[in-house]
Formats: sequence, structure tokens, C-alpha cells
Amino acid sequence: MIDELNKYAPREGNSPIKDVLLDIAERGRSLGVILIGAQQTASEVERRIVSNSSIRVVGRLDAAEAARSEYSFLPASQRARATLATPGTMFVSQPELPVPIAVGFPFPAWATRQSEVGGAPHVASADSEREGGAFARMPKDTDPLEGLLNDDAPSF
Repeated sequence: MIDELNKYAPREGNSPIKDVLLDIAERGRSLGVILIGAQQTASEVERRIVSNSSIRVVGRLDAAEAARSEYSFLPASQRARATLATPGTMFVSQPELPVPIAVGFPFPAWATRQSEVGGAPHVASADSEREGGAFARMPKDTDPLEGLLNDDAPSF
């Protein structure tokens, strides 16, 4: 797993491990090795690595980035929607489904007790994004650490 993949496998230029990452991306699946890369701009990552990705997850995109060919796996409507997506909304493309799906992660992310969870998991939709989506369930003016030292705090 590599964060900031564009630093280690840049589109232009070289890095000390770029060739190794290319080898993993191109032959890794047949060898039982996978590469999980994260970056904010896929357009800055070596093309051969991006094109060999079978599972892609996209969050909110800048309009200029969304127009790049690296995001051609997203239908035009989802590309436009990705420029307006709220935090927690992701578009997932994977080989088992013919189209990318929109998913939403529930808020608040810091919830450690059932009482802190804002309700049922959020499923992203155009209507829910217009109505505030996951933000509508976020607590107002509460301290996320409040009560962590009480007896009802979870033990790990």
C-alpha cells in the first residue's frame, strides 16, 4: 500500500521505485501480489499503473481533474456529480458490476458508541446531496471526546 502514489510513480520523470511499482501493477495479479495506491490526482501517476487498476475509488474531484482521461471509466453524469460530492461520498468501479456505484460512508466518522451514530448508513443520491446528505446527521456543537473517560466507554 502506497499513499501519494504520484510521488513514487510519477507520470513524468523517475523515482527510485517506479520500475518496481510498474512491475507490480503489470504482473502482480498473476503473482498473487496487489498494489493499493492512493493519490489525490490520478492524472499525475504513471499511465500504465492507472490503466492496470481493476478497482478504482473516486471521491470529490476538481472539474479540471474530472475531465482527464484517467476518469473515463466514470459516465459523464458521475464525473459531474463527483465535482459536487459531499465528504463521505465515493464512486467505486470494479469488474463485477457494469457501472460504477455511488456509496456513502456514515457520519460521524469518530463515533465509538451506538448513541453517537447519526442513524442508518447514508446511501448517496442526488436528492440526499441537495438536502445536506450526511451533514444533516452530524451532531451540532458537541465534543467528539466527551464521555470517553466514562464507565460506558468502549474497552479495547
